[in-house]
Amino acid sequence: MNSFKKGELEIMELLWGQERALTHAEISDRLKETTGRNTVYLHLNSLLAKGAIQIGPSVRRGRTYGRTFLAAVSKAEYLASQVVDVAQGDSKALQTMFAYFLGAGDVTNETLDELEKRIQEKRKELNS
Repeated sequence: MNSFKKGELEIMELLWGQERALTHAEISDRLKETTGRNTVYLHLNSLLAKGAIQIGPSVRRGRTYGRTFLAAVSKAEYLASQVVDVAQGDSKALQTMFAYFLGAGDVTNETLDELEKRIQEKRKELNS
């Protein structure tokens, strides 16, 4: 997945922190200190084109209905895709990332078991 521009990332951070879809007006109101309404609209269209957000249910606004937006990818998926992009073709970078991850204080046996399972699946795929 492509990297997000600063304004796009602000919108994504906002959507990742919500439990429901937001309207353009709600997003604009929450970002009014840093981003204008028209710019929010441009960023939303760009994020839609990238597949990073999707259109949620329509909501009534006065006499009309308006679109809502929600994240189509989680924050973890986005961050993982950025690591993959950086490590593409550079196994040392990927090894460094895993070493850093394994050195983190919150790695559990459950996490290690899941990683081992996925590594074994990938190993089988590569050897087939």
